[in-house]
Amino acid sequence: MNDISRYIVAGVLIFLIIVLSEPYFEWLGLNNSPDLSSMPNSELEEPVVPDVVLDKTDKPYIFNKDDEVFNETNEIFKTIVTKLYTATISNRGGGSFVEFIINRPPSGSLQYLGGYNNQGTYLNDIPVSLILPSDIVCRPCLSFKPRTPSGDDIALFDMPFDILTKIPDTTYLEAGETLDIVFKIKNSTQGGLISKTTTFYGSSFKTDHNFSINSTIYDSHQEVVEISWLGGIRPTEERRSEDQQYEGALIGQSGGVENITINADDIKLARDEYSGNTDWVGVRSKYFITALLPGVSGDYSVVSAKNTNFVDDIAVPSYDVSVGFDSGPTSISSSVYMGPLDYDHIKNDAPPLDAAMNWGFSLIKPISKAVLWVLKFLHNTFNINYGIVLLLFAIMVRFITGPLTKKSFESSQNMQKVQPQLKTIQEKYKGDPQGLNRETMALYKKHGVNPLGGCLPILLQMPLLFALFQVFRSTIEFRGAPFFLWISDLSKPDIVIDLPFYIPIYGDGIAVLPLIMGATLILTMRMSSATMDPSQKPIMYMMNGFFVLLFNTFPSGLNLYYTAYNILSFFQQRSIRSNLNKK
Repeated sequence: MNDISRYIVAGVLIFLIIVLSEPYFEWLGLNNSPDLSSMPNSELEEPVVPDVVLDKTDKPYIFNKDDEVFNETNEIFKTIVTKLYTATISNRGGGSFVEFIINRPPSGSLQYLGGYNNQGTYLNDIPVSLILPSDIVCRPCLSFKPRTPSGDDIALFDMPFDILTKIPDTTYLEAGETLDIVFKIKNSTQGGLISKTTTFYGSSFKTDHNFSINSTIYDSHQEVVEISWLGGIRPTEERRSEDQQYEGALIGQSGGVENITINADDIKLARDEYSGNTDWVGVRSKYFITALLPGVSGDYSVVSAKNTNFVDDIAVPSYDVSVGFDSGPTSISSSVYMGPLDYDHIKNDAPPLDAAMNWGFSLIKPISKAVLWVLKFLHNTFNINYGIVLLLFAIMVRFITGPLTKKSFESSQNMQKVQPQLKTIQEKYKGDPQGLNRETMALYKKHGVNPLGGCLPILLQMPLLFALFQVFRSTIEFRGAPFFLWISDLSKPDIVIDLPFYIPIYGDGIAVLPLIMGATLILTMRMSSATMDPSQKPIMYMMNGFFVLLFNTFPSGLNLYYTAYNILSFFQQRSIRSNLNKK
């Protein structure tokens, strides 16, 4: 396989990664949300901010237990501050989150900085907030649903509970400390109907929510119990297209993951039940997730959604998720993980959510984890910038793949050397296929040429290429991580000029690193094509232009890695060629 064939194969494979990743993840249940920005604003529900009281007629859940008279309690707010987050909860629903802000870590990392305020305006200097404003305060809360298929009313317990634990308005938790807050709702006849204990941990994004239910409050033969998270998750990325690729509702059942996204033509996604043992449900954005993880698997899960124009008149889906129990339980225990899709936190706080992270398919997954481990090890051990980490990683990968690249380049050069003789044989045996095959094999054997020698090394590197693409595109470690000069965020394209229009494939901005990478490809191509048929060279340069177009919207961290890798590849190939010419 000659150089032009190698570049065409590489280009086709990378193009397939881009084109097929969306349907692949959709089939796998890991993404994708459609672009909703083109939806007319008049069709979208208006955003809700906490200080605004909306008309309750649009409330999707109706409390239908007319025979219950609950003791009236005012809404009360409590704030819990840990090193990881600052959370404000309401006594509605027995301790529902109304605000959750991720604190900047002591290391000074910027990965949790930059987000939307309650008015839907993106600000670079505010911490990430994960609660999407809503008039319904059920994060999480209980509800009872009729078993009959025609039963539409749902008793949603999002009213204020009594707080039995005496704590100040603001409580600070140190690392290793825990805080239990007990809530109860009661009536004048049966007394306590639902009690709930919410546990906060000073060193974890996980909180525990344990409900105790008085069996007199519902008829287990006629109703089922659900624990719900209503209101989705707030978007976090300035470019809505970044979140839209990943956001959606997730259902974890039997080790698999089902991804549900609201269709572009839908204003609302009606309540939809998914039968089967449910291990967890959640709502995610690109880098963050909110998930319910019941202590005992649920019997089914529920998803519904609606669109709002929370962000600058652009559609933002709000997902509601629930886990249902039809066995008439008198107690329900569940954890809530609300925080970053960071593998270190996930594996410690909520291991099942590993399935929600974008590792790639089964063959790629261990390689992706290994790549991420190496990147974080270099960063944490030597306390160096992630841009430097990527340069070091490019050197490491170049060292590992160097022998394969050498073999591929040598095979390509040898193939070019025998091209004149091969053309002579093809002319001589034009009408004799058997003779052509025999003489061609003899020519390859005489000169020690393997026609597949240039292709196989590239194919062997493909799993690593897939893994690098997955990790660099979605790892939260690069979010907000600057390198130098114009490269201020390795998770985003290094755009220096915004265009007033959109170019298909290329995007709406001009990034610098893809241009530098294109220059390195030209250097490599010119060197490797010195003995190539001149008529084939334009195709190689067309492939180079295609790469520049394709990589323009990629994260700058990915482009930085490939640029460094290509520069190292150029010097290696120049050295190999020099040695071959001396022979």
